[in-house]
Amino acid sequence: MAPGAFEPVYAQGAGSGIGGYDLRSPADEVFTFDYEHNKKLDRLVLYRPGTGTIWILKNDQGRFTPVYQEGDPGNGIGGYDLKSTADHVFAFDYDHSGKLDHLALYRPGTGTIWILRNDHGQFTPVYQEGDPGRGIGGFDLKSPADRAFAFDYEHSGRLDYLALYRPGTGTIWILKNDHGQFTPVYQEGAPGRGIGGFDLKSPADRAFAFDYEHSGKLDYLILYRPGTGTIWILKNERGRFSPVYQQGAPGQGIGGYDLKSTADRVFAVDYEHNGKFDYITLYRPGTGTMWILKNRSNQFIPVYQEGDPGRGIGGYDLKSGADKAFAYDFTGKSVSDHIGLYRPGAGAVWLLKRL
Repeated sequence: MAPGAFEPVYAQGAGSGIGGYDLRSPADEVFTFDYEHNKKLDRLVLYRPGTGTIWILKNDQGRFTPVYQEGDPGNGIGGYDLKSTADHVFAFDYDHSGKLDHLALYRPGTGTIWILRNDHGQFTPVYQEGDPGRGIGGFDLKSPADRAFAFDYEHSGRLDYLALYRPGTGTIWILKNDHGQFTPVYQEGAPGRGIGGFDLKSPADRAFAFDYEHSGKLDYLILYRPGTGTIWILKNERGRFSPVYQQGAPGQGIGGYDLKSTADRVFAVDYEHNGKFDYITLYRPGTGTMWILKNRSNQFIPVYQEGDPGRGIGGYDLKSGADKAFAYDFTGKSVSDHIGLYRPGAGAVWLLKRL
């Protein structure tokens, strides 16, 4: 195969999931986690909101086994019951250690958010609010639309700030953690005017952290509006956010990828095996479309390009509207250079290596 091609290191198509987790619910979600406090995102967390189900899987050369297993149905994790279909979970650096070894769990619309510490598989809360609750750091989490993610605000290489936003209202806050006391370093809304010129006025808006400067730091923000061709990349200078890339709304997308479908999703990947999330992956579930873009002096060019329509990637066809994708450290070498794809409700999951 040519360089840039992908092949599976794990493939379970319309099957039994992975590591005993069946992936048979359309609600299933997957993300990566530093379970061993070693700066490696080499564990898979799989959870089923509304059922109390959450598993954490270890990878031993492609053989996956649970190190934490609860449900279905189950009691959740660390006292958080995961009984709402609205629940979300992500990895967070609570201790400013440079390790994404805590779990943040939140329930938008209720003010509920917990942060859990892992001590050899025993999870306990270091922050606990709700349900119902008052949110965190002044952000009330009272809208079902609320979303949150970890961000490197201080250009430190640590994802130890919380970004919370409310698409459709212009609301976004960024919170600093001082020994469990969360306070805003950026605060806009609700309603508000967004951030760095991006107005966050569409309910479709999404945001995540990105390594724009190839520095190994996820200290830029990408905000995009699927269906409109709109995508912005923002630089942070001591709390002042400004665009280094700006397209729309409406716009023409980025690097030739038009972002004209409401199904479009975007995430960062370590394409060059160097520990940097500095390539942009864009995909269109249901159409076989996936592109990976390199940033060369703010010129985005495709290093992988398939569709629309297309044949997917590495044998995974991306023909279901339910398909989801993420970056993963399969080898345990602190590089998230594999792409994971899964089809919740069908039991399908593939992990792809770049050749």
